[in-house]
Amino acid sequence: MSTEPRRPLSAWRFDGTLRSYQADALDRVDVDAGGPVHLVAPPGSGKTLLGLLLAARRGRRTVVFAPTTAIRAQWVAAARALAHDETAVSDDPTRPAALTALTYQVLSVLDTDQPFAALARARWAQELVADDRTAQQADEWLDDLRESNPAAYRRGIRSRSRSVRRSLARQDAAALTAALHPRARELMERLVEAGVETIVLDECHHLLDHWALVVAALVARIRAAGREPLVIGLTATLPSPDDADEYDNYVSLLGEVDLEVPIPAVVREGDLAPYRELVHAVEPTDEERAFLSSHAAALDEALRTTFSVGEGRAFLRDALQPPAPIPSSDDPLVPPDAFAAPVPASAAPDDPLVPPVAPTSTLAISPEIDRRLAAAFSADFARAEAAAAMLSVVGPDDPLVERLPAVARRSPTTDETMRLLGRYALDRVFPDPDRAADWRRLRRLLADFGYALTDRGVRRTRDPIDTVLASSLAKDRGACDILAAERAQLGDRLRALVVTDYVTHGNVHGGLLGSAGAVRTFSIVATDAGTSALRSILVTSSTVRLAAGHAAEILPALERELGVPLDTAPCPDDPFSVEVRGAAGSGVVGAVSRLLTAGLIEVVVGTRGLFGEGWDCPSVNTLVDLTAVATASATQQVRGRTLRLDPRWPEKVAHNWTVTALLPPTSPLAAQPDAARLRRKHDRLWGLDADGSGQIVRGLDAALGRDQRAALDAVLAKDPAASVTAIGSLVDMPSRADIRAAWRIGTAYVDSEEVSARVERPRRAPVFSTSVVASRALGRWMGASIAVPGAAVVLAFFLPTAVGAPLGLVGAVAGTLLSVSFAAAWSRSRRQRRDAPATFTRIAKVVWNALSESGRVAPRPASPTVEVAPPDADGIRIDIRMPRAAPVDQQTFATAIEQLCGPIRSPRFVLDVGGGGGPWWVRRVLERAGRGRPRQFLAVPEAIGRRRDDAVRFHGAWQAHVGPAVLHEVSGPESLALMSEARRAGGLSGATRSMVHWR
Repeated sequence: MSTEPRRPLSAWRFDGTLRSYQADALDRVDVDAGGPVHLVAPPGSGKTLLGLLLAARRGRRTVVFAPTTAIRAQWVAAARALAHDETAVSDDPTRPAALTALTYQVLSVLDTDQPFAALARARWAQELVADDRTAQQADEWLDDLRESNPAAYRRGIRSRSRSVRRSLARQDAAALTAALHPRARELMERLVEAGVETIVLDECHHLLDHWALVVAALVARIRAAGREPLVIGLTATLPSPDDADEYDNYVSLLGEVDLEVPIPAVVREGDLAPYRELVHAVEPTDEERAFLSSHAAALDEALRTTFSVGEGRAFLRDALQPPAPIPSSDDPLVPPDAFAAPVPASAAPDDPLVPPVAPTSTLAISPEIDRRLAAAFSADFARAEAAAAMLSVVGPDDPLVERLPAVARRSPTTDETMRLLGRYALDRVFPDPDRAADWRRLRRLLADFGYALTDRGVRRTRDPIDTVLASSLAKDRGACDILAAERAQLGDRLRALVVTDYVTHGNVHGGLLGSAGAVRTFSIVATDAGTSALRSILVTSSTVRLAAGHAAEILPALERELGVPLDTAPCPDDPFSVEVRGAAGSGVVGAVSRLLTAGLIEVVVGTRGLFGEGWDCPSVNTLVDLTAVATASATQQVRGRTLRLDPRWPEKVAHNWTVTALLPPTSPLAAQPDAARLRRKHDRLWGLDADGSGQIVRGLDAALGRDQRAALDAVLAKDPAASVTAIGSLVDMPSRADIRAAWRIGTAYVDSEEVSARVERPRRAPVFSTSVVASRALGRWMGASIAVPGAAVVLAFFLPTAVGAPLGLVGAVAGTLLSVSFAAAWSRSRRQRRDAPATFTRIAKVVWNALSESGRVAPRPASPTVEVAPPDADGIRIDIRMPRAAPVDQQTFATAIEQLCGPIRSPRFVLDVGGGGGPWWVRRVLERAGRGRPRQFLAVPEAIGRRRDDAVRFHGAWQAHVGPAVLHEVSGPESLALMSEARRAGGLSGATRSMVHWR
């Protein structure tokens, strides 16, 4: 019988001083509560120590799983420092100790390459049965495929095996255990027999596939042995929930996050280096742009041909002519038939919910066709709008085009075209077995252009535009520009890491791109005029290269670090570089880290797989991110390489650069995949507000200032005056001293997040249905409303009593009513112009109350707060916040404000806030006063406009608390003109967005 105590880790002690967030985590986490413990903390924040102290608090025998041998070694060293006994810690899977540190791979060795072949075949057969085959026919088809095309059969089995493996977490963990290699099963049993009760999972964001399931099997085996295991998950970032199966595996094992230590808290405490997120935007080369333009022209021609004749043309007509006529309705928001006889203005109702009726032309000839056209737009406005645009281009002589409003006669956007093609393929081609060849042709066509046609529609995949921009040669040159600028600022202190996705990129599109990747990037850095003087090195898992001019200086130092003789050989693909022979293995990375720290090397070029996680070199102060990955986990892990404190430079400040390739406004292509990737990269990244407010924010606001964001928006909008170079930060690169001061290291903080909506550069003063001109006109009309009835009263004194008395009474009453109405409108317009914060406060309250009444947010007694920055040449900046609300409610509220104040896209309802409202006589005055001025529209937020009753209630509250308005439902073809005008003049600001603050 073992004499070891049941709680062997309970005697472990930490002799140092805990950081405040570590102590807080230990106080807040209950290791005996029975559930998993899930902690998120950034690299360099002491996750290893925190995990060990939690395990020691529980005291039970522990196994630690790490993703790499290097990280495993860090756990062993840290654990022995706490145990003060080397025998208490083991990294030998055959000899478990009080704490055993292993890699995930040791436990997850599978018994065969295809352990789930039988289950995969069964799933494949089920799919075939679902596609109108019998079970026998499915089996026969699979048998035939295995004989006739074994390679295709094996590919199908492999792909379905992966899916089966991911979904087993919700089915039977024992099935995975049975699929393990016998040695892995033996190890699992050995850990159970050794009495392991605590499982620590380091970098647990890796647990997305079978590793999560193997660990789940281990947990089940410990429970079967009569013990309750504790699972402690530690990671620097959460995985993306994009893959539902993988994310479910992760959450089912670790649960939701129990405690998250945000990076700003660690920086404020002085345990991580302050930093700044920066962006450098480049244009693809002339050759790359020419390639992409010809590619896009071919796609455009192929897609338009599909709809120009025959079945494609008939599909467009059917989309605009559904069989059922539009139903009658008494709803005041349903506009009158747009193509019926016009209603005279004098007969128009005074109800502000009824939009004015457009006059008709020859469209009134066929009421049945026109009613069906209205029905098409009412049922699916986006589809009908896309079909109308496509038909007007491919069939301008089609009689139906004559009935379309002029604003519909335009070229369809790429998104509209793809939406139509997906509907066409699914509705007309896919259901018809005789058109299998057409289905395959469409799939091949779209696959060549980066779209996947499936039984769910058209989805975007990695297309040539994305590939070319992600691997653009201009990005390598942009990296050189960054390194040269950083060298000018830092001098001999420069320690840079340039990260790429691949060693060499396999998809070169006929040689256009060359072999993109780390090899090409290093070659450019080593030969560029601005960076050739920098001592740089290329390090990959298989290749080490030096610039030929620096080999004599760096090679002896590398030999000393490795303790082995090295040699060089010419590189066949690069005459200016040499390849180092004899340097391989993990020791090279450590040697390069030491040389970089000593300053003998200034730039390291490598891949994300080698340097993106687990590599610690505190001297790195500049990161150049050339990767195409945009997941939160990968992006934050790469950023972690620069955040370590540097003992040699206590005042270290890091710069993290993202290089993005954007097509210029002159390009005929509309796609900008790198811009979307830029936003995704920064979605989960905290940083200093780039506008210099001193706030800590999350998202692109931490990388681009207001002018840079405006420049990015202008490029995406294809503004001819826009410039890609105006987006970057090289010209006005911030001072590191200023960045360090802005972080206010050592000051107190409240570890909380708050979401707000920011409205910048209002296009006009927030005055609704009135203006300076209208305000003055109202004053004149109000004076007239007093003078004219007053004259009637005076005149009554000179008339007979029978006539004068009634005339005087009517004049007095009319004057009073008119004066009050006009005075109220005049006062409101003056107040709105004078007090924009008060106006936006009322707007915020109306939006919050509408969200609350519609059940989109939880009711709260608190009111939104509005903060207004001092005005500048571009206007004002307004932050609207909902304090003390749940984070999800804060985000819902901020998104609603963003949609209300921002540019109009495709809302269901819009508010016409410049066309009047309220009593008819006030509307007439406003119409006269504002004649010739553009109307102003606001989109009803999506969360409020989902139900018509909610939109009507919101409109009523707006009129009561903000100002007159008309509510329009965008439904029929007559709404095309309205939407066209609203998109041109809609929104208060061209720059609205949601912001997440940390304080």
